[in-house]
Amino acid sequence: MLETKKPVKRYRKKRAESSSDDRAADIYRVAAELIREKGFDATSMSEIAQAVNLTKAGLYYYVPGKEELLNGIVRYGMETIEHGVVVPCQAIEDPAQRLREVVRRHTLLLTQIGGAITILTDEINGLSPKHRRAIVAKKRSYLEFVRETLEILKLRGLLRECTVGLLSMNIFSAILGVARWYRPGGQFEGAEVADEVADFVMAAVLKA
Repeated sequence: MLETKKPVKRYRKKRAESSSDDRAADIYRVAAELIREKGFDATSMSEIAQAVNLTKAGLYYYVPGKEELLNGIVRYGMETIEHGVVVPCQAIEDPAQRLREVVRRHTLLLTQIGGAITILTDEINGLSPKHRRAIVAKKRSYLEFVRETLEILKLRGLLRECTVGLLSMNIFSAILGVARWYRPGGQFEGAEVADEVADFVMAAVLKA
């Protein structure tokens, strides 16, 4: 009898954890949009709770305070990029194809999870030193992954004359620029924007 109950308990626990994670992600997305509009200091926890249809006490179940909220938003953005961009692209052997897929996937994620998440990934000064170090380490790891891909393209004679470090920063500027104007339900579909940005970057970095 005990053996038949164990799978049910594990299943229910996973469902509860998944539901909680989804709710937290929704809070991060909505809070990020509010903070982008009003600023971090001017956005209250009460406003965020109302926007996500929770009581203030209910919101504190997911986020104990504003610093934890900001840390959650930034961490959510970086982890989404890690799992949605870095991990799948690491399996691509061709460096040109890998670079294009990095740009396409990152841009597509930006249109799906909200530009405010990406913008707030740069707003790390409000974090504690411990949290700031963790986020900076993730950002550096991602940047290094792109730089290494560009270095391979350069060694193979496929990259135009450039400084790799500067080029990698320009690539991220092209991606993050989308966050400042893209709105879901607007004139352009997310997939269309992602393909266009990827094509633009590849045309700019590779030799003709």
